[in-house]
Amino acid sequence: MINTSSGGCDSESEQKMLSILTGAGVVEPKVWCGEAKEMERFFAEAAGQKLEVLIVLGGDGTIRTAAEACAEKGSCLIPLPGGTMNMLPRALYGNVSWEEALKNTISSPSAKRLSGGWVANKQFFVAAIVGAPALWTQARESVRERDIIDVIEKGNLAFQNMFETKLHYVISDETNGEAEAVIVICPLVSEEMSDSEQALEAAVIDVENAAEVIRLATAATFGKWRDDRKVHLAKTTRVAVQSNKEMSATLDGESVNLGMRAEIDFVPRALTVLVPAK
Repeated sequence: MINTSSGGCDSESEQKMLSILTGAGVVEPKVWCGEAKEMERFFAEAAGQKLEVLIVLGGDGTIRTAAEACAEKGSCLIPLPGGTMNMLPRALYGNVSWEEALKNTISSPSAKRLSGGWVANKQFFVAAIVGAPALWTQARESVRERDIIDVIEKGNLAFQNMFETKLHYVISDETNGEAEAVIVICPLVSEEMSDSEQALEAAVIDVENAAEVIRLATAATFGKWRDDRKVHLAKTTRVAVQSNKEMSATLDGESVNLGMRAEIDFVPRALTVLVPAK
């Protein structure tokens, strides 16, 4: 499945992908290739087939939708980087092109089970960022679409919301309070947890400088913030967050609105992906 609206691929990507699959001995793969407006129909068609493996080239939203579908059907997923942040592909394959990720995986595939999180009837498998820093995902999308005025407006909104709105969080009876942002990390990218550990890792960020929030929130997505004294960490299976305003969030890079109250729960062994064998 190829989303040509995602920014990292186009109509030529279909032939490139078919060439790679044919070269690897894949016989007559079913291909869906089109713009974002066609994705809902594509996913509906895919749901009606008994897919063993779904290969998706697209942005974070398309990949997260595919991951949810595969988790429900029990199909294996190969998520390829075709968007802006590419959170799940980067976590699985590193910073490589989609062509290289696909070639390396299908030449020597290995199944990997991922645990994840669940919030607002949506799943995520890398990280959830809750709070004003999540608004910067919207600004990044405007940059990709070259809408400079929109970038300025959304950027200003994010900075204004940094300190106007506090999140109230509850991780346990002993761990609760207020913060600018709460980031929930899945075992896939946590430096402290193994892939099989039955928990999420929550990072609570409370700082005074807006630029610090952005820096920490971005780094936290891939686990590079552990020594920072402004970040408080805890392992948990549930995080509750609430605010007096609607909360912005990103789930594996996709912008969502969580409303004024949400609970984030751990989901064990939720998704099977294919990665290159070590």
